[in-house]
Amino acid sequence: MGLNYFKSRKRFDFSPHPFDVGNVLGLKRGYGNNHFLLKIYGIDKTGFEDYYTHHLNHFLSTGQGSEKDFLSHVWYIVQKRIEHFERKDPFSSEHPRHQSNIGKLTEFQQYLGTRDKWNIRPNDVLLKEKDGKIAELEAHIQDLEEQLKAHTKYGVAQKVYVEDGYLPTLIDLIQQLREVELPNGRSLLKSDHHSPYYKLVAKYFNHGGKEIPLDTARNYFVGKGEAPIKGSQVPDGRKLFRIVPVDEA
Repeated sequence: MGLNYFKSRKRFDFSPHPFDVGNVLGLKRGYGNNHFLLKIYGIDKTGFEDYYTHHLNHFLSTGQGSEKDFLSHVWYIVQKRIEHFERKDPFSSEHPRHQSNIGKLTEFQQYLGTRDKWNIRPNDVLLKEKDGKIAELEAHIQDLEEQLKAHTKYGVAQKVYVEDGYLPTLIDLIQQLREVELPNGRSLLKSDHHSPYYKLVAKYFNHGGKEIPLDTARNYFVGKGEAPIKGSQVPDGRKLFRIVPVDEA
């Protein structure tokens, strides 16, 4: 007696689960594979997982085997049905339907590949998949290398030295630049975020020969009307310069 892989429709059940296989008379012995494959043609690929797990859960509940056994069987019958359609006369009036069925079965087979934790698929399929993954990773690595190359182009071998104790003075000058207006009344600098300013300070300056932590620089830059974090205000004694238009100097 063959294994009962798929959940079948009960005889004269007029409200079956949409994934149950068979017809109003139930499932004729030996036709389970055909009915299982037939339903695939009408399922969108977003429903493949629900369809697969519906029948997998039935198979597991019967105690007849494991998911590996179930997957092996499903992969086999899908592959054989694809080969069946591929052998059909390409000049037949049924050729468009055969091609459509092959396309749907191939999509389902690709889903099955995501369930294959045991490498039950043929070696040529696994090798093709691995080659594709390697090519994808190599392309990703190349993209990252290009990004790194572009990023390091703007790197500096030596940061600008800010005299020890005068980091707030630099911050004050940058904050003033953010408020400078051109003769036409437009702002010289525009940014919807504070990050370009504090990242500029942390990336390109050091304070007394030491790195400036990003959080330290961030604390100085707040929105209008917002109070800086305690200890991050620029003391009046470090506001040593004033940026003014040349005609006001």
